[in-house]
Amino acid sequence: MGKSRENYGDLLSRYIVEKISGRVVKWVNPSKTAWYTINKKNYAAIGSILHHTSKNTIVWGSGIIDREKGIKADRFLAVRGPLTRKYINKQGMDCLEVYGDPALLLPKFYYPEVKKEFELGIIPHYNDYHLALDLFKGMNNVKVIDIMTNNVEEVTTEILKCRKTISSSLHGIIVSHAYGIPSIQVKFSERIFGDGVKYEDYFNSVDIDNYVVPFVDSTVFLDEMDNYFKNSNSLVLPERLNDLREGLLRVQPFN
Repeated sequence: MGKSRENYGDLLSRYIVEKISGRVVKWVNPSKTAWYTINKKNYAAIGSILHHTSKNTIVWGSGIIDREKGIKADRFLAVRGPLTRKYINKQGMDCLEVYGDPALLLPKFYYPEVKKEFELGIIPHYNDYHLALDLFKGMNNVKVIDIMTNNVEEVTTEILKCRKTISSSLHGIIVSHAYGIPSIQVKFSERIFGDGVKYEDYFNSVDIDNYVVPFVDSTVFLDEMDNYFKNSNSLVLPERLNDLREGLLRVQPFN
């Protein structure tokens, strides 16, 4: 992949598609390789990557990162959520009403028995990691999880060790929900790309309200933790998860 570690969400895309297809997937970094300008069929799966697509891209579960960037793909099998579909329709393109981030499929392929070790997992976006690590240093029953990795299963296992999570990483929230772990969004900084639509899009897709924890400092935050979870929908109904998973698998293009 060029680097020793990559973003967990990016690696999830390759991991899930390889599990479904049984084939080796070539992952490329669109910010370094203009692969989408080459006249070859390619796929966009997990991630807010629709602005990197071309007319040769087949979209399966991707979403938008903001409401301004253009989209060149014209074949949409599934998208992350209804806000992405609305944006595509607004640009005059057709998009099936099939929703879901493919990371929701992860438990179908990786479901180890893991003992709960922490009351709370903190899953910061990679731009927030060092800030979060410093804020929660030395706190009992709290685990700060680094999503820059070269191993999807290791990070997933770290998430599974937690009884509940708060996350500024979208896929920290999604993977937690996929495994039935209560999770809510927290905002540590203004360092995350986009206008926030990716979070709204996902929460819309799973029929829960988008609730962002108003982070102040780590002491106040932990004291108020129970209230934050009481005031939010931190779990996705199993029936909704099953519907999304079935829809994604029904239209997947890999075998």
